[in-house]
Amino acid sequence: MRILQNNPFLGTSQLQNSPAKIDSKEHWGKFAEGLKNAINEVDTMEKDAAEITKEAALGRVENLHDVMIASEKARTAMNLTLEVRAKVIEAYKEITRLQF
Repeated sequence: MRILQNNPFLGTSQLQNSPAKIDSKEHWGKFAEGLKNAINEVDTMEKDAAEITKEAALGRVENLHDVMIASEKARTAMNLTLEVRAKVIEAYKEITRLQF
């Protein structure tokens, strides 16, 4: 089963057309762009959680549930990012151990 509509590394034009050959530089560029977007999204979540926590400390937030939700979203996103980083480092080390 292939689920292409949720792949952030493929453009919408590629979803409609049959798979065309793409060189490795294009693949790397799309991967790097997707990675940057994901990291920026995690950073934004962290900043939003810090801001809403500050607002709660100043008594400007009516619903503390929003503060907890924002904090948990940021924490979960950061944990996921750290796990992905660990897997990438592990894969890199495994590749460097390969003998050709």
